[in-house]
Amino acid sequence: MVCRFRYLIAFDRDGDDKLNSEEFANFNEVLKPGLKLDDKGNTTVDMNAKMDHDSDGFVDREEMGSTGVLMPANLTDSTLKSMLDYLHLQVDPAALQAAATLEEGSDNN
Repeated sequence: MVCRFRYLIAFDRDGDDKLNSEEFANFNEVLKPGLKLDDKGNTTVDMNAKMDHDSDGFVDREEMGSTGVLMPANLTDSTLKSMLDYLHLQVDPAALQAAATLEEGSDNN
């Protein structure tokens, strides 16, 4: 639970205590290594539907904590080196933004 909240806070760029669609898209990039991907590199699970229980377009702390989605193992490494390496190798701007968000959050800790 603590791990999920730590990353929710890091990706909550506007500080409203929930992830909007843009913030959640960036957060989704850190989940990809733990999810099955199709031939195009897209997740085979609709994470928005799985995590946004009330379908309001936001993922709040309660939804994050009750989703049952496990964080990828490389997020448990406090240095986040393997996750950052993975994100930096992607050509997707959302992955690069996710890396920048994680790096910024680790600088503040």
